[in-house]
Amino acid sequence: MSMASDFLSEFEREAKVTRKFLERIPDDKLTWKAHEKSMSVGELALHMAMFPGPVTKMSLVDVFPAPSFGTPRPQPESVAQILKTFDENVVMVKELLPTITDQQMSEMWCMKAGDQVIMQMPRSGVIRYVLLNHTYHHRGQLGVYLRLLGAKVPAAYGPSGDEGPGGE
Repeated sequence: MSMASDFLSEFEREAKVTRKFLERIPDDKLTWKAHEKSMSVGELALHMAMFPGPVTKMSLVDVFPAPSFGTPRPQPESVAQILKTFDENVVMVKELLPTITDQQMSEMWCMKAGDQVIMQMPRSGVIRYVLLNHTYHHRGQLGVYLRLLGAKVPAAYGPSGDEGPGGE
């Protein structure tokens, strides 16, 4: 099995769990913030929904220009908007990821700001760290937000305080 197939299998499995987390966000709490320095729950969720496709696309080039990390995040209008965006990005990952060969996975990838190297790693690292681990990191944040908002937290790798391991 190719590395892309392994990553895609993990992504598809985890995307189902991530979608459950996104579905649990109360529509009337999208602007809620845990702290003044934190993203709102809506900003966090839309960020999670928006990055999978572009990150996969970003991994296809050898050198990628660093984005402006200080740019304010968009505030979504609804959970439906977040879910639509997420579903579109899941489709994009499913289309793009299988096109990356094992040879390409082992080649170096770089993010630069001008001449300054911000990140450099094998392309497989972009998929592992920037696509997958980034998702898990933010999903953990979202789980805390859901708990603080009184929403039910879905089971992920075992039971949550609200669900058994199978989601019951």
